[in-house]
Amino acid sequence: MQRDVKKMLKHRENQAGFSLAEILIVVAIAASVVMVVGSLNGNVNLLNGLVSQQLQSKSDIDQTLQILASEVRSAGLSQNGAYPIDWATSSSFAFYSDINKNGATNHMRYFFASSTIYKGIIAPTGTPAAYPSSTEKITDVVDNVIPPTTSTPLFGYYDALYTGTQSPSTSSIILANIRLIKMAFAADVQPSQSPGPEYFTLMIDIRNVRSN
Repeated sequence: MQRDVKKMLKHRENQAGFSLAEILIVVAIAASVVMVVGSLNGNVNLLNGLVSQQLQSKSDIDQTLQILASEVRSAGLSQNGAYPIDWATSSSFAFYSDINKNGATNHMRYFFASSTIYKGIIAPTGTPAAYPSSTEKITDVVDNVIPPTTSTPLFGYYDALYTGTQSPSTSSIILANIRLIKMAFAADVQPSQSPGPEYFTLMIDIRNVRSN
């Protein structure tokens, strides 16, 4: 009888709660779930951040190109009467434009150097007006640019006969014949991350040389 009572009590004790081993297993599983959820949440936040940065970088470049297009479209005679286009090569383009809309025509220059597209501005000085190169203010406008090549120049130029299918002039460019400018380049907006370089292109019509 006494032996049966002891067996009964032991059975009830075993049924009363979890063993230490069971508790440790549950705790380990719960900790693993928390770690997995936390890691997943962190990866999602990181991905969202990278996508946001990339979209912002593309947006910044697009905005820069819109500013450039506006400046080129309004190109006109310099303060001393020089032709609206100063020079045009496959990697640089210089022109005159009143970018501040204050009646003073600045000398503008966009050019490629060391994986960067730069912008140079020279304000007119004196009478008659002069544009001393020593006063040029240069800023970088697009970084991490893939170097242009002969087959993929940064700038391409078209004359009044362009109908949409001709190739741009790449040599013996006659400034007076330029009516349209094509700017095209690839830039790695996030060099250390996928998906790699993005391609940018635009066509610009110079309004004030249409009838020249």
